[in-house]
Amino acid sequence: MGNIISVNKKTSDECILAMSDQDTDCFLKLIIGCAKLGEMTGSQMGLIEYLDDIKYKNGYAPGTVSFDIDEMPWNACSITDDKKYLQDLLMKVKEPEVSEALRLTMDQEIVFPWLDKFSQMIGIFDPDSSDRKYDSDVQKAKLRFKKSLGWKACSDEERGLYTAERGGRGFYQLCEIDKETYDKLDPAGKDGEDPDKLIRNGRVLFEADDDYYTMPYCSVFDDNYNELAPWSRAKARYERTYNGDNGN
Repeated sequence: MGNIISVNKKTSDECILAMSDQDTDCFLKLIIGCAKLGEMTGSQMGLIEYLDDIKYKNGYAPGTVSFDIDEMPWNACSITDDKKYLQDLLMKVKEPEVSEALRLTMDQEIVFPWLDKFSQMIGIFDPDSSDRKYDSDVQKAKLRFKKSLGWKACSDEERGLYTAERGGRGFYQLCEIDKETYDKLDPAGKDGEDPDKLIRNGRVLFEADDDYYTMPYCSVFDDNYNELAPWSRAKARYERTYNGDNGN
């Protein structure tokens, strides 16, 4: 079994990337891991999360995750920038520091041609020639994010607002932080600062828990939590706890 990546349904056989299930997992793990080492816009994060979903599905349904590049969730107002972001990312994956940070080993003679081919295919992708219509979200293209295991942070420079969420095993917390704290958050974990501690020292906006040991609860500390961080999972957590009531 295996998977095929193509530009679109009309792609010629010369412009496809075919990989085994195991190779697909390795290929996507490198790209996703490298992306999470740095900062990205909301639009770029949407593309990376799409690839993350593909990798997850490949784990339980191997051989069923072939996809076309034009199927990815492109943001119409930032496609050019986002194509360049992905191509730059595919170059960065080749740097020795990346595999060291990700603690992954790879056969460069096999992996590097995959990365080059995927980059070439992204360059070929032309949204104007696609039958698909892409949503345009200017705000999503402006927001910048950092993300790692157990946390995610957002920089909204237009509003001078910095927010972050953290959690694990049912616990969830959304906080407002300052720019200094946002700048200290390091997805690669090189600077020794504990992201969890940095975030929880911020101003708590919302908190929830639904693990096996406590009754599910939500605590709203700022009624404007969803306006301050519409990107976060806080509203969904509230609705899940209180059966559809958004709490605002």
